[in-house]
Amino acid sequence: MDGIPAHRGTTTPAPIRQGRDALALEPHAQHHAHVVPKTTGDYISALRRRIWMVLSVAVPIAVGGSILVLKMPAVYMAKAEVEIRPPEIDPHLSTLVGRDVGRETGSGSQFVANHQVWLKSAWLAQAVVTDPAISPLVSHVANPAFDLFKSLAVLQIGKSTTFQVTLEGTDPVLTKTLLEQLLAEFRKRTRDEISDKLAAVKSYAQQDLVKLRDSQKQLEDEIVGTLQKTKLISATGRSLAEERYVMSSNMIAQKQSRLGEVAYQLQLAKLFPKFDMDGGGSPRLEKLAQLEAQARRYRYLLEDARHNVRQFNSDRSVRRLAELLDETLDEIETLRNVKTEMASTPTDLIVEEFKREVEAERDEHEKLLGEMQEAVPDLQKVQMLFADRAERAKQVARMQERITEFEILEQSLLAGDPVRIPREGVAEPTAPVKPNRPLFIALVLFLSLGTGVGLVCLLEHVDRTVRVPEHVTHGLGLPLLGVVPRMRRTALTQRGGHLWARALPNSLEADAYRNIRAGLLGVGDRRDPIVTLLVTSAQIGEGKSTTSLNLAAACASAGERTLLIDVDLRRPSLAEALIDDEPLEDVHGLVDVLRGDLPWNSTVRPTDLANLDFMPAGDPRDVPIEILGTLELKELLLELAGCYDRVILDGPAVLGLADCRVLGRLVDAAVVVVRSGSHELMTLHRAKSMLEMSRVSIAGVVFNGLTDAMDDWASYGYEPMGGLALGSAVESREAEPAGAAQG
Repeated sequence: MDGIPAHRGTTTPAPIRQGRDALALEPHAQHHAHVVPKTTGDYISALRRRIWMVLSVAVPIAVGGSILVLKMPAVYMAKAEVEIRPPEIDPHLSTLVGRDVGRETGSGSQFVANHQVWLKSAWLAQAVVTDPAISPLVSHVANPAFDLFKSLAVLQIGKSTTFQVTLEGTDPVLTKTLLEQLLAEFRKRTRDEISDKLAAVKSYAQQDLVKLRDSQKQLEDEIVGTLQKTKLISATGRSLAEERYVMSSNMIAQKQSRLGEVAYQLQLAKLFPKFDMDGGGSPRLEKLAQLEAQARRYRYLLEDARHNVRQFNSDRSVRRLAELLDETLDEIETLRNVKTEMASTPTDLIVEEFKREVEAERDEHEKLLGEMQEAVPDLQKVQMLFADRAERAKQVARMQERITEFEILEQSLLAGDPVRIPREGVAEPTAPVKPNRPLFIALVLFLSLGTGVGLVCLLEHVDRTVRVPEHVTHGLGLPLLGVVPRMRRTALTQRGGHLWARALPNSLEADAYRNIRAGLLGVGDRRDPIVTLLVTSAQIGEGKSTTSLNLAAACASAGERTLLIDVDLRRPSLAEALIDDEPLEDVHGLVDVLRGDLPWNSTVRPTDLANLDFMPAGDPRDVPIEILGTLELKELLLELAGCYDRVILDGPAVLGLADCRVLGRLVDAAVVVVRSGSHELMTLHRAKSMLEMSRVSIAGVVFNGLTDAMDDWASYGYEPMGGLALGSAVESREAEPAGAAQG
């Protein structure tokens, strides 16, 4: 041990600078601080790391989907153009009877829309597949009306009445036949519909004509019955009582005129007895004749006003006529009262006879007036019946004329074709339209690859474990001493359950442990030198034992006198890697020294590497764990620190155990080993908090088992285990994390 610097005294852990502050954080702040943010680079790294998962998901889906696409049957499409021409019917003919039949037949837009629906109707499809010529061809289909016509499409061409009808099927000949039969059935049903509607219109019109004629006959019978009931109305509808009344009025007027003439002559004879009655007239007689004629005219006007004026007694014109009549009668009376001398003649007897006849005629006139008034209701009824009969006769004639015109139009409509199909008809399809296999296969490949990538990204999104060194340094606030790549277990690197990087001194793994030593030197320059160093981890399986072994080898190779101590009494493992000349049960070590059975010199064993000594744990059975916190261990470490340049302790894990926290107080510093993908950041925070609460000085973090982006941590590129230097190595099994078996 010549040349070893003397121990610098009892080591004192560095003051805790972040532990209390970290514990003082709010719970929600701690939670957010412990969540590892995901970046695009993380997802890309996950895809590189799990490319096998992407392929294991994408390949079966792609193969299965491609097989399904290749097994899809070829689908052919038959096409045809159909023009639907609505019948052109005169509106007044199509609505002969005012029913919906006529209106539907005459509505062009509604006719086209209805028959467009017909082409896609289930009943038309059923009629096609049940046709005797078609049913044997589709007998193998369970529901031919649905299965064969579910792909039927009817597309209107622009705003015209022409439609493109397409039908798809796996058999091109059968598809063409079905479409032809569909169009033929559609044409037949359309013609039958028009014929039936025209016949219905004509039938309804003829029924209405029969009803009109029956109504006309009923009017005739009612007229005859009314005429038979009363004898005062003629067969032409005129009132017989009124005619007799008019004749009586004329007779009275004639007799009164004759009576006036006779009376006039009599008056002349009385006024001029010297003259003969038949002589020339005198001015008085002429005046009297004029006045009597004027009085008769006034009476006639009053009689006419009595029948035509509603308010006869209060009408001013009537009252004026009455006044004029009274004045005229007064003048006549004055002229007649003139005294004349005249001898009695036979004329007096004639005058008296005329007066009696006039009175009799007036009595008969009054009687006829009563009969005429009694016959007025029957007369009005008969006149209304005659008017109804005339109107009904016009309706019958008009209906007969329309029916005649409709028969001519019906013949022209039935001669036309409401459904027009081009002469070329339906062409047999030659090339399938479905499926587009290249496109479908491309979609299947895209979806399968997307499924694999999405699954990996989803797993990466929910994965909160630490996988890159930056997550540790940023999350814990500790310096990164070094990054150790994932090492392969080979015959050269296998050493007692641990991976031995010194077997390949030029490998990237060996350089990684040299970097850890360089990091320790840098930490030691900023404070007291680190002689006693505890290597620990949050939980077992992080690779701390392998890190302790290879770090001790790196220090020894650098010329430092190094002692490696196995202080993990719960799972000691370094003895298998460094002792192979005697049974492990007989090996003495740290336990024997702490119990006072042996001095520490007798338990230290040299290794095959210069400057590297090893103190095994010994037999930890029946030894309490509390022995690690005894004063003997503290004194032992002080003594060893004075004899060696570097004393490295392979300690137990932190979480759940008090061993590491006790040991940490006895050493200069501790190194925390973190394996990639082992824990979430929360777990590492807990381990750090426990060490800081025990006032353990943490020198830094060693990131172990990195698999992604190792090129970013190497100057000459990364090839596992030194590339060509492994040419003679024989790999015994698949890659494992460094120290995963024992660490």
